[in-house]
Amino acid sequence: MVIIALAFTRKLCTRGFSIYLAARRAANQEGIAALSALSCQSTTPGSDTLRRTNPLFSNLTALYICLLLTVYLFYVGQQGYLNITHAKFSAFCAISGGYILITALLGGECLLIGGIRPPSLGGLLKQSSWTQRLVLAYAALTWLSALLSPHWPETFIGASRYEGALTITIYALCFLLVSRFAQTSAWMLALFGLSVSAFGGLCLLQLAGYNPLRLYPTGYGYADAYTAYPGAYLGTTGNVGLTAAALCAAIPILWVGLVRLKGRGRLLLLVPLSVLVFVLVKMSVLAGIVGVFGGGLLMAPAVLPLPARGRRILAGVLLAGGVLGVALVYMIDCSIGLLHELHGVLHGNLDATFGSGRIYIWQNVLQRVPSQLWLGSGPDTMLYADIPPFTRYDPELGRTIVSHIDMAHNEYLNILFHQGILALAAYLAALACAAWRWIKKSPSDPVCAMLGGAALCYCVQAFFGFSMCITAPFFWLALGLLENRLSNNK
Repeated sequence: MVIIALAFTRKLCTRGFSIYLAARRAANQEGIAALSALSCQSTTPGSDTLRRTNPLFSNLTALYICLLLTVYLFYVGQQGYLNITHAKFSAFCAISGGYILITALLGGECLLIGGIRPPSLGGLLKQSSWTQRLVLAYAALTWLSALLSPHWPETFIGASRYEGALTITIYALCFLLVSRFAQTSAWMLALFGLSVSAFGGLCLLQLAGYNPLRLYPTGYGYADAYTAYPGAYLGTTGNVGLTAAALCAAIPILWVGLVRLKGRGRLLLLVPLSVLVFVLVKMSVLAGIVGVFGGGLLMAPAVLPLPARGRRILAGVLLAGGVLGVALVYMIDCSIGLLHELHGVLHGNLDATFGSGRIYIWQNVLQRVPSQLWLGSGPDTMLYADIPPFTRYDPELGRTIVSHIDMAHNEYLNILFHQGILALAAYLAALACAAWRWIKKSPSDPVCAMLGGAALCYCVQAFFGFSMCITAPFFWLALGLLENRLSNNK
């Protein structure tokens, strides 16, 4: 399946490059006269003029999406899981950073050759949506935090996980470019389905005890997780927490597409959907399960093909069921497991061991927030916060495990600590603006329903997960495509 995906990728990349060359030839033939004519007709110069002038930007964005769903998803470097983070970061900078750079160069070329006046900041802001403005503000506040941090210049790349100002800026710029120039098409869903099928197939082989692509060191496999080596790793995303985050973005697109799209072809989505759900359940990563199934319940009233009255009734039923569930957990103690921990939390017992140590981490992180409330400590600098390591005894290993803390295991708390409350407010406001428009548009637009569902489920798991360049680009891609759909189909 991986070989098929790579072959298909090569074909698409070749086609994309051919389209690029054709567009370049067309642009050169049209020449300055066509560009100048469009410039004269446009009363508001800016990126809309560039988009109408030349299909290059849309084709380049399509090629970027293709590379992200194939080359980036499957690239792991030469050392497998031993150095996957660095390998992914290098590929991320090459693909996403290259997309930004080439777009900027082509934009500058069009402006210079065509004699089009550069767009003013006010004009760009006027053309943009509130979601786009707030994402831009989030990136700007991240840079302010990074530059004023006592840990600069380490805040540029990041002290431990490559989540510095550079990475966050690339997220934001790719979102803005995709939201401006992308054109959603059926081939994207076909490529997505093929890629995640290959990804799921790889995970199945690893779960069965095989070591395809030699991702594990020789002699090791998935079954050795937490015993022969710390943690667990699966797929081409590495840590199972990141794999769960990727599945949270993928599974909603598949099941919503199965429900909302027309034609028999949609039934093919059952193949990757079944594989990915099995992998998710087999991994037993709670953040992923909550993200997919909890997020699925939250978005059901917006994405299911129901009349307005049916959506309101379903929302009411789900709300009542949620309240009843919380009441039952509050009254009944199951003595063990997640429900026992939830019962304790509802009764005010915030035991530090709850949530695999997340309560301990959140408590320690929150204690340090007030001293750096507005701008945080700087992106990806928690390693310098001197938070005492979390320790727990593992009876299977027969030893005490010491976990050093360099992230909050909660993306929102992570932003609050690293970039401050202003950046967190901008980020949450951007998500809220996109969510509000998605709720209104989703009933009439299946593509909006699919993309918004992916973003929502990812955001749900993010309450227990963490952002890294290994999986976050897929979230920002879904959010950018959603924004594009919302803005171009008013």
